[in-house]
Amino acid sequence: MFGHLFESDAILLPKGLGSSDPTALFRICNQISECQGDVVLDAQDLVFVDPLGMATLRALFETQLLHKNISIRWLGNQITSYLHRMDFFADLEIQGVDLPNDRARNDLPGTLLEITKVSEHAQAENIASRLALAITGKLTRSDPDAPVNHATGKNEFDLYRVPIEYSLKELLENSLTHARRNGRGDAAVWVACQYFPKTKSVRMAIVDNGCGFLSTLEHHPKLTEPTDSAAIKAALLPRVSCNRGPLASYDRDSENQGVGLTTTARIAEAADGYLIVASGNAWLETKRSGEDSSPDSRWNGVAIAFVCSREKLPDVSVPKLLPVEEHDIDEELDFG
Repeated sequence: MFGHLFESDAILLPKGLGSSDPTALFRICNQISECQGDVVLDAQDLVFVDPLGMATLRALFETQLLHKNISIRWLGNQITSYLHRMDFFADLEIQGVDLPNDRARNDLPGTLLEITKVSEHAQAENIASRLALAITGKLTRSDPDAPVNHATGKNEFDLYRVPIEYSLKELLENSLTHARRNGRGDAAVWVACQYFPKTKSVRMAIVDNGCGFLSTLEHHPKLTEPTDSAAIKAALLPRVSCNRGPLASYDRDSENQGVGLTTTARIAEAADGYLIVASGNAWLETKRSGEDSSPDSRWNGVAIAFVCSREKLPDVSVPKLLPVEEHDIDEELDFG
C-alpha cells in the first residue's frame, strides 16, 4: 500500500502554506478534498508553514483520513521538526514522515500556542486566554494580581489582556456555533498561534470545518448577494454574527454580542496588521481590501488568519475599537 501511494500522481506543495498566499493554500485544500483515492503530497519545495496553513491542513486531514490515506514525501527536517513541535502530527497517521524522537520540550506560552482543537463551548474561555498570552507575550505585566492604577482602578491585565481575551472568546464561540448549523453538528474549530521574533509579528489562525458564512447568512438582510465574497463582507459587519436571544436559545453558553470578528479585525489593523477571512471559494484581506474568488480554491467552512505587530499592541485601546452602538449593551463590554 505504501509503495502504491508513492507511485501515484503527487500534489506539489508550494514554497509557503499560509496567510502569505491564501489562494495557493486553499487550492491545495481543494485538490486534497477532490482527490478520489489516496493522497500523496510532494513537499520538496515547501519551506514555510504558518498557523493558518497548519490549522487548515490539520482540520482537513482529520476529515480526509477517515476515508483515504495521506502521505507526505520530501518534507524537510526543519519543517518536520516545527510541525511536530506545534503538534500538527499528533494522533494523525501520516505516511512518509520521519518524526523526531520525542523529547522534553520547553513550554512557551508567551510565544506560541500549539494546534488545539475546540469542540465544546466550555473550552472557549481557556483557549482565548492562552491565545491572548501567545499574542501579547511579555510586553506588559498582564498579571491579574498586579497593582492597579489608582486613577483608573485597573491594572494592565484589566486594560490590555482582558479586552483581547474577550474578543477572542467571542470569536471562538461564534465560530463553533455558526459552524454547526445546517446539519454540521460535528464541526469543530482548530486554533494555532506563533510569534516570529525576526519580524516582531504575531500570526494566529482560527479555522472551522463547518457550513461556511454563505450557508449561515443566506437569509440575513445584510447579505447583498448570494456569493461567498458577499457573505464574508457581511460577517465582518458588527453584530451580523450575533448569537443572542432566539439564536442562542438552544445553547445559552454560546450567547455572545456578535462583535468578535469585527473587533478582532480592528485590533489587527490598529496594530499594523490585518485579518484574512476565507469561506467557500472566496477570501478577503481587511487591510488592503484585497480579495480573491476562484472555483478551484475553496474552504468548506471558515478560516481566519490574524496578523499584527506585537510591539504595537500595548498602544491599542480595544474598548475604543468596539462598535459605538455596543458600548452600553452589556457591562461585560465595559473595559475602560
